[in-house]
Parts: sequence; C-alpha cells; structure tokens
Amino acid sequence: MSTRLTPSDDFPEDLTTLELPEVEVLNSKIHRELDDEYAHDGEPSMETEIRHEELTEELDRRDQRPESTPAHPGVVESALHSS
Repeated sequence: MSTRLTPSDDFPEDLTTLELPEVEVLNSKIHRELDDEYAHDGEPSMETEIRHEELTEELDRRDQRPESTPAHPGVVESALHSS
C-alpha cells in the first residue's frame, strides 16, 4: 500500500459518502503526493491540486458539523497542547 495518492490512482467521486477517517487518510496521501511532486517536479500536477482542493472543502464542511470528530482525538489534542 502506498503512502501517496498519485494522479493515476483511483479517487472517490463523492467524498461525502466516506467516513471521516477515510477522508483523513486520503488527505494525508494527497499531502504526501504534493510534497513529492514539488520535490521532483517543482510543481504539483493539476489533478493533485484538484484533489487537494476537494478534500479541503470536504474537511472544512465536516468541521462545520457539530458531530464531526477527528479519527484519533487524543492525537489531535496532544499535538495542540505540544505546539
């Protein structure tokens, strides 16, 4: 299993059908792909940029819902307090 999601890899058409942990994993993989593309190509591919924007919009939408919680709240809490 790859830790990145390349432009040729499958990507869900509807992110709203996924559970929050699945969206968070996709977001992580897209960020790793962006890092790789910047390091090797100097810029991201259009497909990766579009996917990043879709994931950002979906996560922002979920942040507006009161029942939305991160996959691992303890990890998020400890990261917030260590900053």
